[in-house]
Amino acid sequence: MQMMAKTGNSSENPFKKGAQVEVSFEDEGFRGSWYTATVLRPPPKKASRKPRILLQFDTLTDADEEERAAEPLRENVDLILVRPIPPRESRRRFRVNDDVDAFHNDGWWEGVVIAVLDGGDRYSVFFRSSREQIDFPESQLRLHREWVHGKWVPPLEDDVKDDDARDPLQQPPSKKIRLPDKT
Repeated sequence: MQMMAKTGNSSENPFKKGAQVEVSFEDEGFRGSWYTATVLRPPPKKASRKPRILLQFDTLTDADEEERAAEPLRENVDLILVRPIPPRESRRRFRVNDDVDAFHNDGWWEGVVIAVLDGGDRYSVFFRSSREQIDFPESQLRLHREWVHGKWVPPLEDDVKDDDARDPLQQPPSKKIRLPDKT
């Protein structure tokens, strides 16, 4: 599912100058990854068919590997490929089949947990885009979320009242149901 940046009016603009954001790329070899950047020039306030935003990347550089003093990469990017930095959550344990983002090769890559290792301190993650399996410490993983119409999906834990509200099978029935007699 492609992320969509919120373009409607909002009391707090997540894409204002100086804001930290994440950027995805559509290029082969980069699909499913997110890189942190700083907004240098926000998108125009006037509606446009394809709004763009000027960013400076935190971990990507505009230099050959041979150059020593590499400059941070600056690029004009389609706004639809940009989202706010996901809020930090308290430490979490992951389970097999959880969709996660793993910090790898200077960015966050979308993957799925396929094994819990070392009693839950490490996880084996499979990346669909590259067909690779890599082990990560818990500190390099986060729950995968989509930024859809200005909200995180799935919602942040603070946005959900309690765990039972998410699992209808764990809740007691609200009323008794009488099945019809078989006559």
